[in-house]
Amino acid sequence: MKSTVLSRILLCLGLACVLAGAQETVESVRKQIKAVEAETAREKNLHDAEKKRHAEFVEVGRKKVQAISSQTKSVKAEIDSLKAELNHIAEARQKALGTIKWFDGRKARYNESLAKVIDSLVPVFESDFPYRNEETVKSVQEIADQLHKGVIESDDALNRTLEVFYDRIRLGYTTEVWKGFLQVDARSVPGTFLRYGAVASVFVSNDGNDVLWLSRTDDGGYAWKNVSDDLAMRTVLKDVMKVAEGKTAPRLVTIPVSIPKEAE
Repeated sequence: MKSTVLSRILLCLGLACVLAGAQETVESVRKQIKAVEAETAREKNLHDAEKKRHAEFVEVGRKKVQAISSQTKSVKAEIDSLKAELNHIAEARQKALGTIKWFDGRKARYNESLAKVIDSLVPVFESDFPYRNEETVKSVQEIADQLHKGVIESDDALNRTLEVFYDRIRLGYTTEVWKGFLQVDARSVPGTFLRYGAVASVFVSNDGNDVLWLSRTDDGGYAWKNVSDDLAMRTVLKDVMKVAEGKTAPRLVTIPVSIPKEAE
């Protein structure tokens, strides 16, 4: 009896152990299944996220390609426009160069012609009233030479030539007295010169023996006329010189003026 009971107890214990082991195994399997499911879900989420990022990357890339394509078309159109503009500028430049070349040629011809005209004034100033003629002639020749060589422009040459004329014109409104030497025959005589405008000039030597005045010649030039032997004229010209030098009271005096034949 006791043996039977003991056997039953042992059997129950064995069954209990088996059931406990089986229950523990099922629970472990369930945990593993849940873990696998969780890992699967996480992997799926990661996959979905990666798939979404890939789709976004593809979309961004597509938009960039579209933008680059649009920019390329715009740049190409701009390049074509610039090429057309460059061609237009090149044509305009060629026309401008042609105009400049024509103008430069015309300008060179004009400068050469003007230089000849200015140079032709030399004889005029050489035959003008004999006062600083050499300076005037040298100035005119220098202007013509510089214009011919292209050192100065035509406007400058013309203005400088006009200034020479103005100086000669202003000469007619001034009177001047100075000391110097005059070649009388073979003698270099010291004395005083008087210039009255550009129409008369008188010379009286320091010793008063030589008295001359500037007279026109038959060929249109000028020459000193000696009046030392003409007592009346000597007296008049000496009196003129005293007034000019301020050695006597100011008063009206007579000055000999030689008139060209063509003006008579």
